[in-house]
Amino acid sequence: MVDWLPIDEPQPSQLYLSRGKLDGVLSWFDPDEPDYDPLSVIELDGEWVLIDGHTRAFVASLAGVDELRVVHDTDDHPRELYGRCVEWCREADIRTVADLHGRLVSEGAYERLWLDRCHRAAAEGGG
Repeated sequence: MVDWLPIDEPQPSQLYLSRGKLDGVLSWFDPDEPDYDPLSVIELDGEWVLIDGHTRAFVASLAGVDELRVVHDTDDHPRELYGRCVEWCREADIRTVADLHGRLVSEGAYERLWLDRCHRAAAEGGG
């Protein structure tokens, strides 16, 4: 079911944004017509956590949008890994999508700094 959350409510689970993805979203995002696919959130320890759509959420934040279009994702996700990602974000003072400002990196750096880190964590038993 599609719902709306205040933009500062879901906790991000990602430390970086890819410049390539950002350029793509900027090319079509229209804050006056929120027809983007809903962003996936899960409930983790009583809190909504954004698990997909960080770039779209960040662009919405830049555009001054007050609410995000979300869907409660009930699939079987690696909650332990997402919990670890949330810990990393909190350690980096990333508590809202607006906090991702200054965390934009090239696609290569995104893969090296973020995706590889997640793969290592999953292999170590973090999800």
